Amino acid sequence: MRAPSDGWRLSRRDLFKIGALAAAAVGGVGAIEITTRLAADAGTAEGLPRATSAIPSLCQMCTTACGIIGHIADGRLLKITGNPVDPNSQGAVCAKGVAGPSVLYDPFRMLYPLKRVGERGSGRWRRITWDEAYDEMATKLREIRERGKPEEFAFQQGRNRSSDIVARFLNAYGTPSHFNHRALCSANRRAAIATTIGESDWDLGDYENSAYVLNFGCNWAEAHQGHIPVAIRMMRAREKGAKLVTFETRMSNTAALSDEWFCVKPGTDGLIALAMANVICREGLWDREWLESWSNYAPDKIAEHVAQYTPARAEQESGVPAATIERIAREFAAAAPRATTICNRGSQGHRNGYYNDRAITMLNALVGSMGKPGGWCWHPLSAWDKKAIPEPKPVPAGPTARSVIAEAKDWPLANAFAGKMKVAEIVYLWIKEGRQKISALMTYNADTAWSWPEAQLVRGVLRDEKLIPFHVCIDVMYSETAHLADMILPWATYLERWDIDSRPAQGLVDYVGLRQPVVPPRGESKDIREIFPEIARRVGGGMAEYFPWKTTEEYLEEYFRPVPGGFAHMKANGIWMDQTKKPHYEPYNKPLTAEDLDGSTEDAATGIIHKGVDSKTGAPTAIGIRIDGVALRGFLTPSRKVEIYSDFVVQKGKAVDREVHPLPVYEPIPSHQREFPDDHLIMTSYKINVHNAHRTMQSKWLQEISHTNPALLNRATAVKLGIHDGDWIEVTSFRPLDAAVPMGDGSKMGTLRTRVRLTEGVHPMVIAIAHNAGRSVGGAYATNGTDTSDNPGYGAISDPDLDRLWWRGAISVPQNDILPIYPDPVTGGQSYHDTVVQIRKV
Repeated sequence: MRAPSDGWRLSRRDLFKIGALAAAAVGGVGAIEITTRLAADAGTAEGLPRATSAIPSLCQMCTTACGIIGHIADGRLLKITGNPVDPNSQGAVCAKGVAGPSVLYDPFRMLYPLKRVGERGSGRWRRITWDEAYDEMATKLREIRERGKPEEFAFQQGRNRSSDIVARFLNAYGTPSHFNHRALCSANRRAAIATTIGESDWDLGDYENSAYVLNFGCNWAEAHQGHIPVAIRMMRAREKGAKLVTFETRMSNTAALSDEWFCVKPGTDGLIALAMANVICREGLWDREWLESWSNYAPDKIAEHVAQYTPARAEQESGVPAATIERIAREFAAAAPRATTICNRGSQGHRNGYYNDRAITMLNALVGSMGKPGGWCWHPLSAWDKKAIPEPKPVPAGPTARSVIAEAKDWPLANAFAGKMKVAEIVYLWIKEGRQKISALMTYNADTAWSWPEAQLVRGVLRDEKLIPFHVCIDVMYSETAHLADMILPWATYLERWDIDSRPAQGLVDYVGLRQPVVPPRGESKDIREIFPEIARRVGGGMAEYFPWKTTEEYLEEYFRPVPGGFAHMKANGIWMDQTKKPHYEPYNKPLTAEDLDGSTEDAATGIIHKGVDSKTGAPTAIGIRIDGVALRGFLTPSRKVEIYSDFVVQKGKAVDREVHPLPVYEPIPSHQREFPDDHLIMTSYKINVHNAHRTMQSKWLQEISHTNPALLNRATAVKLGIHDGDWIEVTSFRPLDAAVPMGDGSKMGTLRTRVRLTEGVHPMVIAIAHNAGRSVGGAYATNGTDTSDNPGYGAISDPDLDRLWWRGAISVPQNDILPIYPDPVTGGQSYHDTVVQIRKV
């Protein structure tokens, strides 16, 4: 089978028609019903408005952390609106944010500490007191620590917006076994950016001022880390005439908003970018002057390297016509420097994702748009300015013990940069293989038994008391992971707790935000800011000295002291931003001052300026570079320039006997390099626009809007297989046929049954399934009515809406059960879009 040709290019008018139909399809009666009921809730029995208060806070229904305002009457949250003070979201809030009250008041929430009384997975629990829970946890953790094995206590986090208190607790305890989910999110993309510019792992793009945006698999209209803040700026740019071109295997909402959409074969994004680079170099469309100053690789050498990636070659692999690639490359270069790329999970979630995103990033260097207004920009801070607003002391030092799993040394770039990129998908496999002993596991807002690749393997490890003798789960909802715990601690929702938080600044000026309770916690739920200090005091051994504050408010009072107006300002406004700061344009061009240069030395051959030595390595510390006779800050790469060629990553690869290419390259995905039978396809995944993390499926409001995830199949492919719309099919997945990845033997992995939805909006070689579905526990709303268990942790269930659950029994399948562990060999980023499957009508 070959990728589609130019017949698969849709015009902007066509895309807007389809997008409007898609929006109507997901709107449903639910959206109208929600609005009506909110209005009714806002009044008294006499119909008069109730007295309300407005409390600013920060959302956590997804990772974007938009500023919100909770509207309260009689101690009850009525509705959520956006906080206009937030410089990122600017008063906007999405469907997930609006649905916050439905999670807060979910009748199936965990409200009391529970202890297992039956076998793991039996669902048998007894309610315990917090004192009992604290004492048992402290006893277990103290024993591990006192025998000198702190690394045997592992902490697995999901979306962690309380990084200060988590790090404080784990470092005070001394464990390095802190596992995040970075490899399941954005490791390839972050590593590609850090390789190229050094000083950040998060590109932002000055989208609002852009004239041309090349989008490689980024679905910012539905499910991007910067979702609403990015969408606001993109649409403003579109209103001013900016052109948006999208390359994606599925017609997402973002594709529907684009001027042009090209349905590409999975994993070929980088090849398309390299072919565009070929055109830009061959036709002299580059900014040669900028490259000669700021690239560590000569322009002519770049041209020589990309000469092999012709548009004709890219057409053969990706399906995008060569003439189209040439035209778009010319348009992009002509729009520079007000031109930028944007990419995300669609380009980086592949076995070759690191190289894909390096190639895409390079396009911005070629046309000289890096750091320019309207161009490809970044901010050095992924959160607030922690030098200006530091964590209150005393702060514990990092652990001295080692963790085989956290270090993930099989992947050369997994932890090569400042932002740790631990290889999440191998945690449970390595525990099963005995690579590291775990005596106690704490899972926090991380439903690994449902959301991890090879979720059945994860469940098997969590069930095995020899592999994990003690498991504590901290979460809002009962979940597949909680179901396999020994103890469950009811976590407060984001609407009931405190946090200091912010996200990468889309306006290129950092800010800080406060998440504060808009209502008191329900039941006996608590936040980790209350849980961890108490465990520390009971474990003893000096841990308590790092938690001298009596309350979280006292801690935040100290934290926000550097902010004008302090904690009081934050509680009243929710956000603070230093208005004297300017947008972070062209930071590499910042001149070094006489004070900077005092006592410095300069390398005559490279122009790199050093001052002092690195305290860890003893090597001279670079502070800048001399360009055209001027001492400038430069980039924070080893060469202080944009690293098109990276010797750093080559050396990292050699250290673990794995080749890492110094230049952006196209590496075909091994499992895709064969002629597929008609019934073999490439399975991709995506996020539904109203769902994100595991808790959104607990929301009755969001589930009513979208509660099913049928497999999307191209009509032409369905005709070949005799499949009709709505048919049931069996999907069997295979592990990758790839010696460079764990279990890469091509064997069968798993099978699920689902229904088919036929569409023109997916590549003929692809079957696409949303992974935001398929719960088996967690209450009636999370499971479409299939979970009828009487769990004591739910509290008293009294909800008249249960009788209105009209979508009861709707098909919802757990895609992660058949998604194999498949890390990119360079960074360990999970390959979400590369699994080969066989489909069969049943």
